[in-house]
Amino acid sequence: MKKFVPFAIVIAVLFAACKKEDTQPEESGLKNGVFIVNQGNFTAGNASLSYFESATSKLTNDLFYEVNDAPLGDVAQSISIVGDLAYIVINNSGNIYVIDRKTAEFKGKISQLTSPRFFLKINDQKAYVSDLASNSISIVNPESYELTDAINVNRSTENMVLIGNKAYVAHWSGYLQAIKNNQVLIIDTETDALIDSIQVGVEPNSMVVDRDQNLWVLCSGGYDNEEIPSLWKINVLDKNVIKKFEFDDISLSPFNLLMNGTGDELLYLNNGVYSMSVTDGTLPENPMISQDGKYFYALGIDPQNSDIYVSDALDYNKNGLVYRYDYTGSMLDSFEVGIIPGAFGFNY
Repeated sequence: MKKFVPFAIVIAVLFAACKKEDTQPEESGLKNGVFIVNQGNFTAGNASLSYFESATSKLTNDLFYEVNDAPLGDVAQSISIVGDLAYIVINNSGNIYVIDRKTAEFKGKISQLTSPRFFLKINDQKAYVSDLASNSISIVNPESYELTDAINVNRSTENMVLIGNKAYVAHWSGYLQAIKNNQVLIIDTETDALIDSIQVGVEPNSMVVDRDQNLWVLCSGGYDNEEIPSLWKINVLDKNVIKKFEFDDISLSPFNLLMNGTGDELLYLNNGVYSMSVTDGTLPENPMISQDGKYFYALGIDPQNSDIYVSDALDYNKNGLVYRYDYTGSMLDSFEVGIIPGAFGFNY
């Protein structure tokens, strides 16, 4: 026997269905958060892209493959977000993938690069790409994705920052080079010419600019511990060293220097996360976040809320981890990403 359904219930169900159809669909695309660039293993072609939405803690792994049905490539080195686009530098593949930062949809590729490391946008028609294995900085068009020219600097190049119309470029690696790797090169971005350099410590691995437009350069001291690691504060107007900080142990290898969103606090990795004010006269003695048996591999700081992201590469073969801390150093959460998480790109 069929069951009788009262007319009032039918009306209620139909009304609810209509109300559901009238509601606005949920906004698509990536919410505010951070891209995690997972390097993958050298020659394995297993680099990947993860995404973490900070408000909801939603994690998406293999994002590039999920959206574009294609692998990211061989050794993803870095990410730069400019406007509505993100430029992901794929070191051993020799190219840069360009994606929509809101959807991760593939927009184009910059090819014919040797061993690219970092991308620095100069203007709408020009960007510089540093290179580990080439003696030149590549010039590319960030809109047409074409390689347009090169700046011969006679050495490898690494981290880059833009101050006014000058690009400051670290000569980090001394591999197979006769020139000592202790210089910050100065490029005139209007003429694309190498015009000067500043001597710093051996192996400058990262640079940032503070609120007063001073350049900070962190130097590891060399792969073979050639000298004491050092941190340099430089006035770019006269190229004079304002302050040189020396670490207390030649065996240390500090790296991944960052600046907070207000330009007044430095952070770096050195068997833990260290923090210091740009006005401090000495290096900090104790970390704000202890490593505690982990292996901290990459560092990021959210420019909006100052949350700190630290990756752990584990054994370099299994998926790595990311730990998120507030700015007091208290852990908020942790999550598993891809193999060798090596860079963060904050997406707002």
